[in-house]
Parts: sequence; C-alpha cells; structure tokens
Amino acid sequence: MAIGVVSNESTVALVAESTEGTYVAPSNGDGSEYVEVLSDGLEFNKAREELTRNTLGGSVESVASRVGIADVTGSLSVEMRAAGVEGDAPQSSDVLLRSLLGGKRQIAADQTSGTTHTSTVINFADTSAFSVGDIVLVKEAGAYECRPISAIVTNTSIEFPFALDNGAPTDAVVVAQVTTYYSDASNAISFSAEHNLGTAAIKQQVSGLRAASGSISNWSVGALPQMDFGVQGLNIVRVDQDATEAAVFSDALPPVALSACVWISGTKVSYTEAALSIENTISTLTDACTASGKISSRITEQVTTFSVNPYLDDTDLTNTWDKFEDNNDVSVFMYAYNPDATAGEFSNAVAVWLPQAKIIASPVADQDGIITEALEIKAHRSSGSTGDSVYISFI
Repeated sequence: MAIGVVSNESTVALVAESTEGTYVAPSNGDGSEYVEVLSDGLEFNKAREELTRNTLGGSVESVASRVGIADVTGSLSVEMRAAGVEGDAPQSSDVLLRSLLGGKRQIAADQTSGTTHTSTVINFADTSAFSVGDIVLVKEAGAYECRPISAIVTNTSIEFPFALDNGAPTDAVVVAQVTTYYSDASNAISFSAEHNLGTAAIKQQVSGLRAASGSISNWSVGALPQMDFGVQGLNIVRVDQDATEAAVFSDALPPVALSACVWISGTKVSYTEAALSIENTISTLTDACTASGKISSRITEQVTTFSVNPYLDDTDLTNTWDKFEDNNDVSVFMYAYNPDATAGEFSNAVAVWLPQAKIIASPVADQDGIITEALEIKAHRSSGSTGDSVYISFI
C-alpha cells in the first residue's frame, strides 16, 4: 500500500437492491454494472450528527460528545447517451433513472406499420407494443424523426400530438425499438454503489441509495448534454479490497447538441440552451430500535421543471406569452441524436417529453445582444390514467 491514489483511475458500479439498505456487489461477471461517470462532482460521503453534551463540570472546556444518525449523500454525473444498441437501456443511467423516476418499459422489437398514414397518425394492426408517452423513432428512409405518442386506438393506430416535419410516412414504415423511463414513484428502486478509489485496494460500499435529484444540463449549442444526479443513502462502509470486477463500458457516443430541436406546444423554437430538473423529496423512516436509526426511505413528492431561452418572436405572442398570461397548458418535446452516414437518418437518440406543463415565468433576457425569453416551465400530471408528467427515452 502507498499514498498517491489517482482519482481518474477510480470506478463506480451501481446495482439495484432487492432489500433496501442491504449492500449488493456487482455480480454479472462481465463488468456491465459499472457506469462511466464524469470525473467532476463524483462523491459519496458519510457524516454523523454530533450530539453535544452541555453539562456543568467546573470547567469551560467541552466534554466528550456523542454521535447520532449518519447522513449519507453523494453526487455523480454521466453523459446523456443511448446504449449503442437500438432500444437497449443506457448502461450509465439505467439504475439512476429507475431510482429517480421508477417507471421503465421497452419496445423490444422493430414495429412495422400498415398503410395510409398521415403526418400525425400511423396505422398498426397490432398496437400492443406501444404505450402513451413512449417516444418513438419513425424510420422513414432519408427522413428519420422522433415523436411522442399522445393517443392509441387499440390495434388500429398510434397518434402524435403534432405533425412530422416531413409529412405522412410511406406504407410499411418501421418504428424503432426504444427504452422509456417515466414517473412511477411507487416502483422507484434503491441501489448500491461500489466506489473504487483509484486502482488501489480501497473501496466504498454504499447501500440504500435513492436518487434525490436528476437534471439534464449542458444541453446547449454544440455541447455534450449530461445528466447530473444527487443521491441519498443509508450507509457507507470503506474496506481494503480490490474492485469486484473490471469495468467494461459501452462504446456508444453521446450526441452533440446540434439539430437538437425543442418544440413548445408543437411549435419548433430557436434557442441556445435548455435544461430539465427533477427533484424528489425523500423521507426516511427512522426507528430507535435499529442500530443505524433508519429502516428505509420513500419518495414523497416529485417536482419537474424545464427551462429554455427561445429568441423573442416579434410577430407571434401566442405560443408562449399568451399561454403564460392565460395560465394555459403547454407541452415540451426535445431530442438529440448522432447522424448516420445516410443523409436524414440517425441513431442513438435521446429524448424528453413533458405532455402538460405551465409556464411559470417568461422574463426577457439577452443572448449576445439578441432578446430572448427565459422561460421557466413546471410540469404536472396530465389527464388520464396513463398521464405521467415526464418521459425520457433512449433509442
């Protein structure tokens, strides 16, 4: 053993827990449970509450204090990128999104459509693979586009909330495989983290973790979007052990935020940066009968907000300002992707859909001398039994 541990040689594995707070080590045997985190902001910390004893003992000096319940917190960031294999769950963010949102589903095979489509309706003899809220990629030759599903007519069609830019697709067009995450707090998982400190034989075993926050940042012109997570847990143990497995990462590349469009209520806007924030309130179940003072935790509230800075349109106030003034609902959709060799086609798409939201602030701002609107938008649960407030898809 020696000092001089190099932080850039550290690795992190994330594993879903079957029993909250019971540490689970990586066990797949192929290194796939390790996540390729960004170096900035990675931390897992444990602090104990100091219980001060204010006694009178004939001296001004402090007497020995005790410690109470431990607080475990952390943060980590990953690139916002798809799996590299169409429709697979993203290796770096799957566990984190299942903890943040709870809901996860997949369209596990390409779906071939019927005939006679429109720009908002695609016909399918079998619609069982689809769910409202899924964001799908319509693979029209030379004219790929993503859209969220807003309605389904069973074994007849899927419907989009606004038209495809390239109009009605051809007969027998293919809709791609996809993994979608959505708000379902009752199924949000807890997870363990193996944090290997450098290549030296020191690791932190973190248990009972939940994602307290998740945000999309760096979604700005020509940049690499990323997802930032804040976590809370039940315990950390530091041990003198090597990593359980050698990390193996997907070779998928993150998209650059170019051709990364945003639609507000179906209208495409010109902008320079956008951001999404999901904040969970996590309540811990405490118990004086346990050694740690904690049993488990639950998500008790979730708030989703979105910000974007479209350039001020001097000919139209109906899409944003009037909706803000009248407190009318808006929707938000955005996606980014990696272009393929064939013009108009792409892969590794990442997308966000907020079906219903309110503009809560619309101040004017300045972008290099050009007036913009600094929109602040708050999502809310949408109408119907499947009306979740946020959907994030990887294609």
